[in-house]
Amino acid sequence: MMRLMTSDLDTAWWQAREVSSEREWLLQVWQQPPIPALTPVTWREATQALRALHHPNILQAVEAVIEDGRAVLVCAPLSGVVLSQWLADHESMPVRQAVLVAIGMLDALAHLHESGLVHGHIRPDALWLDITGRSLLGGFEPAGRTVDLQRLATARGVYVAPEVAAGLRADARSDVHGVGLVLYELITGRPAVSDPQPRRALERLQTEEIQVPAPLLRGPGEEGLRSLLLRTLSRDPLQRPASAQALRQALQDWLTPALLDGSGDTLAQRTLNTLLARLASHGDLPVQAEAVRRVRRLAAADRVNLDEIARAVLDDVALTHKLLRMTNAAYFSSVGGGSITTVSRSIALLGFEAIRDLAGTLPQLEDLRDSTQREALADEYARCRVAGRTAARLCPTQAEEEESYIAALMQNLGRVLVQHHLPDEAAQVRQLARSKGQSEDQAARAMLGLSFEDLGVAVGRTWGLPDELLRVMRPPAAGTPVRAPERRGDWFRLLGGVGNVVAATRTRDAGRDLAPQQAQAIEHYAAALGLQAQQVWEAAGATPPPAAAGRGSDGVAPPGSKPGPIPAAAPSPVHPLSQAILDLRTALIRQEGREACLDIAGEAVLNHLGCRHVALLVLEPASGLFLARQVWGDDGQTLRAHFRFPGNDPADAFSALCAKGADALIRDATVPGLAAKLPAWFRTHVAAPAFMLLPISDGQRTAAALYADHAQPDGFRLSDRDLSLLRSLRDELRKLFTTPERRKA
Repeated sequence: MMRLMTSDLDTAWWQAREVSSEREWLLQVWQQPPIPALTPVTWREATQALRALHHPNILQAVEAVIEDGRAVLVCAPLSGVVLSQWLADHESMPVRQAVLVAIGMLDALAHLHESGLVHGHIRPDALWLDITGRSLLGGFEPAGRTVDLQRLATARGVYVAPEVAAGLRADARSDVHGVGLVLYELITGRPAVSDPQPRRALERLQTEEIQVPAPLLRGPGEEGLRSLLLRTLSRDPLQRPASAQALRQALQDWLTPALLDGSGDTLAQRTLNTLLARLASHGDLPVQAEAVRRVRRLAAADRVNLDEIARAVLDDVALTHKLLRMTNAAYFSSVGGGSITTVSRSIALLGFEAIRDLAGTLPQLEDLRDSTQREALADEYARCRVAGRTAARLCPTQAEEEESYIAALMQNLGRVLVQHHLPDEAAQVRQLARSKGQSEDQAARAMLGLSFEDLGVAVGRTWGLPDELLRVMRPPAAGTPVRAPERRGDWFRLLGGVGNVVAATRTRDAGRDLAPQQAQAIEHYAAALGLQAQQVWEAAGATPPPAAAGRGSDGVAPPGSKPGPIPAAAPSPVHPLSQAILDLRTALIRQEGREACLDIAGEAVLNHLGCRHVALLVLEPASGLFLARQVWGDDGQTLRAHFRFPGNDPADAFSALCAKGADALIRDATVPGLAAKLPAWFRTHVAAPAFMLLPISDGQRTAAALYADHAQPDGFRLSDRDLSLLRSLRDELRKLFTTPERRKA
């Protein structure tokens, strides 16, 4: 057993490693026998139908065993988080993302119901979010077992249908109600029904209709979702959607216009729904073998350079899309997910080993059997790289070159996805553009009902991409004035836009009829960016068409000039401790030294929590004492001089806590009974009214600890998310004490 993931009255979920094979598994362990006359044979029979289920949104059960007298269901390993933990850390989810999670649940349920099974107890503890943002359903009841209403924990929420609370057996519509309960909590941040008294909670569920709080789901286009959610939560099963598939379709019918900014165009909605279905079943674009080999070689090197590996990733369009999609998924929300706009930050978040492993698992372009499709997709990738490199070369500051490159790539997201997942439609768009002398945008609207740009932004929303990135995915529309950039994001929009205009002139499908329009567009972009058109062509390594050569642009900078600096980025909305975790990971990867890494953590805790002191306590092997190695805050010298205690003295409260590896939060250390238990050196020289201690293990014992105190009793006002992020920050600091190179620093 490696780590407890979640638990309730009936079961506990553990991440475990099989000793003989070193393989990892996810184990569901029952606290009490789940069936009468529990034996290995009866347990395997009771779970046979569950182990036969195979679906992308169902947690795969592979074996049923008895260990130490307890029933265990062995499931496939999962890089993810249980939804109950995610809710404890974040409370609520953006509406569109919540609906997408519900759709994943309903896909799983539809398959389950088609197999003749019912879940019976859908709840946040039974749903997982994996590292890519996909929802997976688990927590199934073995055959013949029903929810024990007498043992139901209701303080954190009631997750049974009213008819089940009344004693009836669960059926498909009960499962539909369960999805409604989870969706309600995802949107509102609180359970639909909760009460510490189980009997009272079940009575409320059976006698009261659930209402959505007034301020929620009142935005543009959200009234339809509100109505659907209330119908799903109806006490009367006959008033609910008839099946999981019916509710899924209703949610998709609401979601599609929401992704398309309210567009009611039927063809556009059909196109998006088809593409989303293909993405759900075959979501990954194929990577290019040579680029992947380079990424894996760099990631496995003894000395890894973050900038170098980021450039290698950016050279592969599919891998760039994959990283941005993964690190903006809900799984990474606590450490900046939903705000990641660069590959560098994605790599820092995942780590080099994960990048190396990920690159080796993706399908490869060279393995596509259809040579026409393979060449067409390779052309799209090449076009993206030309656009990205042009945008980066024109960027006035080196620090923003990566974001300029990504803006150009992401402006092609819709085009690339259509080419891979809807190749026939992509060919028809190209054919129409050639035969009618139209732009691809005009041809796409005629064939698909929407532009490639609209399609890319809609998919980006389902991926949870930040608004900042979604905005730069929309360059100025063809034929409209190109205005000088006013904000930081405007620069990336224009640099990506001009890069793509240049790239369009170099494709095999570039038509002569459009060359004058493209040359004129480049002149307009150049003027807005403070450049001459010739500089744009030179950055792309291209020659302007004869009509454009030598033509000047009014009001632009002289030859050889560069546009002015891009404005500094606006303050990040990321939680300060999340940002510190990300910065610390980047510093560890860049091998910036222990002191720099500790400063990131210490300053973040000091400033965010309003501490009086923050200190890193380190066990000195020679003396066996914990000493304050680094101190942040007021009068650090005093703390450094007196904050020392033995590593193995049970009578010293700090020594005992470190020996146990136990986290401690003392909200009021002035209480007489508690104050007397604190060591004399602390009462005399530190005398903190409130403090916390987070021990840091080196894998064998407590090697260090993070200490923080406050000037006032009960001065720490910590949310569940603060506590979770503090522990995550401590886990990152642990790397400084478990890596030999760091211990030498």
